[in-house]
Amino acid sequence: MAKTYKHPITKYLYSVNEVGLVRVDDPATGRYGIFDDHGIWFEGEIIDVDLQAAGWVGRTPEARALREANS
Repeated sequence: MAKTYKHPITKYLYSVNEVGLVRVDDPATGRYGIFDDHGIWFEGEIIDVDLQAAGWVGRTPEARALREANS
């Protein structure tokens, strides 16, 4: 299971989803967004993301392996 990174300012939770993309969840509202490791938005209500955090989470070996397995 992927580790989750809690953003120190927004409190959003960053994690890797089942296909290797970055899922960003807002625990306060239940909203989410799906992004690649460059911060490109794919779906969800959250459309703005911390590019640094998306990169940290989306470029882990686990995320890369999941993307390769699903391509």
